[in-house]
Amino acid sequence: MASDGWPAGDLESVTGCPCCGSDKRTLAHANVQDWAFGCAPGLWNYWGCDQCRCLYLDPRPTSASIGKAYARYYTHPGEGHGGLLASLKQRLRNECWSHALHTSLAPRLGLPRALGWTLSWLESRIVEPFGLRQMAERPKGLLLDVGCGNGDKLRLAQQLGWDARGIEMDAAAVQAAQAQGLRVVQGGYELLAGYEGQVDCIVCSHVLEHVHAPVQMLRMLVAALKPGGVLLLSAPNASSSLRQHYGDNWRGLEAPRHLAIPDARWLVQWMQAAGMQCREVRPFAIETAIESERIRRRSSCGVPADVVAARQVLDTITPAQPGQEDMVQLVCTKAMA
Repeated sequence: MASDGWPAGDLESVTGCPCCGSDKRTLAHANVQDWAFGCAPGLWNYWGCDQCRCLYLDPRPTSASIGKAYARYYTHPGEGHGGLLASLKQRLRNECWSHALHTSLAPRLGLPRALGWTLSWLESRIVEPFGLRQMAERPKGLLLDVGCGNGDKLRLAQQLGWDARGIEMDAAAVQAAQAQGLRVVQGGYELLAGYEGQVDCIVCSHVLEHVHAPVQMLRMLVAALKPGGVLLLSAPNASSSLRQHYGDNWRGLEAPRHLAIPDARWLVQWMQAAGMQCREVRPFAIETAIESERIRRRSSCGVPADVVAARQVLDTITPAQPGQEDMVQLVCTKAMA
């Protein structure tokens, strides 16, 4: 039985697509496990909505029990953030971004601007996180990071001059963010109700797929923005060409934490119908491909061969057709009143 290993009392059935409500569906992935982090038990089924092309779990963990799937997660302190090598990599990343965006992000190496050209060899190796450029270029005001994790992006926003605040469900991640002096409160997206019409910029990076009621969350994100405010929204794309290639091994599944994965075209159409102007930013797919190669091997650690194989895959299936990018990354601007 799918989800075998997860207590039956902590499961719920999904009678309609969480994105559009349709009950017309096709089994897309059967008996998927938590191959991303290896901390959640169970075998899980993903269904593809025949109407909006969303992928969703059925059955799925209840909202009261889903926290058990985050026992070992990347937003927790001490996991992937410590050590001299990690510190050096972060300094290199911040140095590259500081020169590219004409700002200063700490910690960094502190190279004079005249020597910025010496970092050119790193440009193709360091992926600029979605939203960083938009945060650097927009007029500063109140910024809210919904699902901010341990505050990595929130810290960058604060350095860029934003009045940066975060909302996060995970208590361990909240503690890690607060330990850095960041303004983060524990709770879900329901806390957006306290910001209606007040926020200049909302960051919602890879959170939508984690919630039980994604459409309700989208409505509250839009409502919290000021007229002219911007939502930086990203999520895996159910119609990803990499998903078609890797199948059950696609990193975007991440059962059972990814409850409902939207289709890129549906998400754009929904935002436009809500009065938002949308601009898509093309993602870098290399990281997902590398992780998918690791998952394919059923390993907890990546190896150099994963990078080689991932690049070969991307050479054969990119550029993707419209709507088939591995992730959807949207800059959504709310219409002026």
